[in-house]
Amino acid sequence: GNPHQIQSLDREKILKTLRDRVDSGGMVLINQDIYLIDPIGNQFADIIFPAATWGEEDFLRANGERRVRLYQKFYDAPGEAKPDWWIIAQLAKRMGFEGFDWENSNEVAEEAAKFTRGSRKDFNMVKVAAHREGKALHEKFREMGTNGIQAPVYMNDDGSLVGTVRLHDTQRVLPENGPTAANMFNKKLTHFNTKTGKCNIQKSPWSLFSDYWEWMKPKGDELWCTSGRANERWQSGFDDTRRPYIVQRWPDNWVEINTEDAAKRGIESGDLVLLSNDRVPNLKDTTLGVEGADYSFTGQLANGNVELTEASITAVAMVTRAVKPGVMYMDFLHYSQPANALAGRVVDWISGNYNFKMGIAKVTKIGESPYKHSFRSMSFAPRDIVV
Repeated sequence: GNPHQIQSLDREKILKTLRDRVDSGGMVLINQDIYLIDPIGNQFADIIFPAATWGEEDFLRANGERRVRLYQKFYDAPGEAKPDWWIIAQLAKRMGFEGFDWENSNEVAEEAAKFTRGSRKDFNMVKVAAHREGKALHEKFREMGTNGIQAPVYMNDDGSLVGTVRLHDTQRVLPENGPTAANMFNKKLTHFNTKTGKCNIQKSPWSLFSDYWEWMKPKGDELWCTSGRANERWQSGFDDTRRPYIVQRWPDNWVEINTEDAAKRGIESGDLVLLSNDRVPNLKDTTLGVEGADYSFTGQLANGNVELTEASITAVAMVTRAVKPGVMYMDFLHYSQPANALAGRVVDWISGNYNFKMGIAKVTKIGESPYKHSFRSMSFAPRDIVV
């Protein structure tokens, strides 16, 4: 590692150490967040900036349907916490960069607007309309309320704004004379961005993947071990992991196992089980293929590019008919007992992503969890009931 590591609490010595590290080709890691996160914040970061969060600053945001709207500030950030744009601007100016002289988040949004022109998130014409009316961009979006407007946004000759409900809309009629004023037309408004204008759906041959999954297929007493979200917790956790009632609901990782598989292994809901995999494939390096077979799992294995390791985690059993026989389901991001430890770390040849959330495991009862007979925390009521 780099020899320039912080060994003093003296401010000037710390700054000199970090400068020397950068000058020697090393890296200084900066983290900004609303609270200290493990491990990036309290283990890896050299500098930590307290950041403002949602509701503590006005900011624009677009959702999955390209709906751009203003999320308004309703509360002051605590202590010295600052919004992301302010932190980045101050850091950039101290590093000698120009163009970071924003006074507020509206100025950031107005500068960003021009860079959206021609894109599927184009909201530049909202800024044009706002300035015509002598208003700031944020003020114009504030008038639109919680519905906002769907980008790309077009402005009619009379100054009215038109959002795009649907992209690739072949029924949409655009002005024959083309865009006027600062408007821009994107091909995606009426067609797909291909030479023919039609959707180009490519099917990947199953032969590229079949050997991997054939090798991975459960053998003997193994079961498929999949993982995903828990509805009670938002996404991968975020600040839900700090909420006592969420932590109480899911104090440990859990595994859903079919009633048939559980009965064969003497497992009941609330039992503490060990999930183990003694053949976890790990791709040792980046794939640089010459022949087609070089990219296949069989080829990688034969060439010594795949290392087999072992992994084991514990979980609380939840016996249910919600999963099929031969398949288990776990929380995909429980920090203490990560389900992905059982999944193969092998790159998907087409997407370049790793095949997480799908592995195999043997499951064995090792005792009873503290939740089996006390219902103050985890519940083992069926989760597949639809009312």
